[in-house]
Amino acid sequence: MRRRGVDGVRFALVHRPRYDDWTLPKGKADDGEEDRTTALREVLEETGFRCDLGPKITSVRYTDHLGRPKNVGYWLMYPLDGVFLPNSEVDELRWADADEARSLLTYVHDRAVLDTALAFDRPIALVRHAKAGDRDAWTEDDRLRPLTKKGRMQAEGLVGLFEDLEVDRVLSSPSVRCVQTVRPVALARHVTVEERPELEEGASVSAALDLLRSTGGGVVASSHGDVIPAVVTALATHGVEVVGPLEWKKGSTWLLERDGGLITSVRYLPPP
Repeated sequence: MRRRGVDGVRFALVHRPRYDDWTLPKGKADDGEEDRTTALREVLEETGFRCDLGPKITSVRYTDHLGRPKNVGYWLMYPLDGVFLPNSEVDELRWADADEARSLLTYVHDRAVLDTALAFDRPIALVRHAKAGDRDAWTEDDRLRPLTKKGRMQAEGLVGLFEDLEVDRVLSSPSVRCVQTVRPVALARHVTVEERPELEEGASVSAALDLLRSTGGGVVASSHGDVIPAVVTALATHGVEVVGPLEWKKGSTWLLERDGGLITSVRYLPPP
């Protein structure tokens, strides 16, 4: 559970008197209960807060103090309303900033979850593939159409354009022109290009948005001239601030700023 106030971002930690530990809210599913429902119910029961459910950020496997294997899924959550009341299971709730939370949490795996949650503050650079050969003149499968010389120069230019961004993952449509567009960035950051069908030409806007919202870390993602306008338009329709002209030039980027997994603004960057 995460909230932002005048003093910055804080995370909810709970103290369990039975174990005398500080941990993140979690619990067991009731019979037949869906995972998301379990997450919302357990957080409500342990903290007293009703929440909006954000993206699932990770799953953790560990062995508890009785030697039992555990597999716990974690979601980002945003409190809507509620009040904490001490009870037999949880006797204290504390809202802590990242440094405080890291020092207070008892378990290493909880600190790893915290670090994963923090990565959802990093932006997404959504790149339209650079200039490629003429579609009408290309006689093979269009997914194999490569970048032109100018397109390759644009791709190399993205390395400098993104030099101040944290880049943890590079995603791409499987089309050659998209992969080639972000390969120089991936090589510069020593990560692999992950080919994702949710970014390919003709993909649904819901699939693309689900992918972007569920991917933590600093992300560079390469897609097409139909997917990117659909994503930006859908975000604008839902009240996300749009900065810059509504343009989709080849090699251009829309920078999606995030706050705890929520996309808060999108900004146009012209091609390098």
